[in-house]
Amino acid sequence: MLILRKGDSLHIAKELIEKSGLQDSLILLESVKRSQSVPTGDLLKLLLALSACNLVQTMKEEMIDREILPDDQLDITDDYVAETLRRQNILKMSDGAELMEKCVEILYLVGELEIFWKNDDDPKGPGPRYYCVKEILRRLGNEENFPMRDSLFEFMYLQHKHFIDYFMNRLKTAGAS
Repeated sequence: MLILRKGDSLHIAKELIEKSGLQDSLILLESVKRSQSVPTGDLLKLLLALSACNLVQTMKEEMIDREILPDDQLDITDDYVAETLRRQNILKMSDGAELMEKCVEILYLVGELEIFWKNDDDPKGPGPRYYCVKEILRRLGNEENFPMRDSLFEFMYLQHKHFIDYFMNRLKTAGAS
């Protein structure tokens, strides 16, 4: 069991951002922004919600979920979203209150995207990450943008892999201590 002390969730969030492709998601944001008339803040919220949802679902993998308490998972997710917003330079925020307001909006979207993990109607289908990407494209009004769909899906898959690798290494290190 990984026991988190004060400040550990922020440390984990920072490491996840560094190891899981934050810069890739922001590059994706730039490419989407060029082809969309959606405000930058909305694009940023949607992409960060997609990324945070991916993190939440990765932590629900059995091998991670049994080692990290649900409250700690929530803290890691909250810190991941807040730290990502602090590090990005696409949308300027005037103060901490505005940053926290964006965090709440993003976490609300994460909750909406989690519905795709609860839907067992299509067990042989492409999976929940694919449907999350489709939902993001629908909200952008760009469902038929197949290159963007493929890029976002690939990003989610690679990010999931980075999250898994990170947690497996972290848990292995914690077990060795």
